[in-house]
Amino acid sequence: MRSRAFRRHQTNRHMWRRLKEDRNEHYDNLQCPCWTDKKAMARFKEQPQVCSCCGNQRHAWGKKNLTMQERRFLCEPASF
Repeated sequence: MRSRAFRRHQTNRHMWRRLKEDRNEHYDNLQCPCWTDKKAMARFKEQPQVCSCCGNQRHAWGKKNLTMQERRFLCEPASF
């Protein structure tokens, strides 16, 4: 039977591993909240989701590379 301290340790270990992986993706952007904001860091504790400021690069740097589905949606006339 695992103790509460062990489960807490495992959770923190996984959180820091995910944070390190995310920070490695944008190591030159120190303005990202995942470096300092505790709330942003806590997002990596339970679910391994990417940082919101630099997660999807297509949306973060403008719509340069649209997917086929997005291109079709933008080309369709609006039907109300």
